[in-house]
Amino acid sequence: MSTDAELEGFEVLAKAECAVLLARGCVGRVGFVVGGRPQVLPVNYAADDTGVVVFRTSANSSLMAIAMQPVVFEVDGLDEAHRTGWSVCVHGTAREITERNDPITERLRSLAVVPWAPGHRQRWFAITSEEITGRRLPVRGIAEGLGGWYPGVPS
Repeated sequence: MSTDAELEGFEVLAKAECAVLLARGCVGRVGFVVGGRPQVLPVNYAADDTGVVVFRTSANSSLMAIAMQPVVFEVDGLDEAHRTGWSVCVHGTAREITERNDPITERLRSLAVVPWAPGHRQRWFAITSEEITGRRLPVRGIAEGLGGWYPGVPS
């Protein structure tokens, strides 16, 4: 039976491929709700091989409100020339990573998170994945000289 994504022309990615794509990136977006309003903010991040996403933020950021809250993290890759791309979403719970000296905290804080934004980003957060999903829009029609994603769709 086909999934909705496959019916729409998307390729559903396996969890293992999602983890590989997630680990390759360095910029993603955190989706969360504050005061009843949805927010989406870009962050620099790192991910481990289990799908845990780690990022740093400032103490006065609205991201401070996500501790122990459900969030979604999204990262994607695009190929504009071929009109294709992929997207991976991590649904989970965010928690602030303290400066405790336990093995999990030390491992997460050792991930290479390099913030691009100016200022101090001394607060560390982790999103523990409850679900990782992904999809890819495959290149279609270009090899056949049709110039679009689907037959008959001009570029």
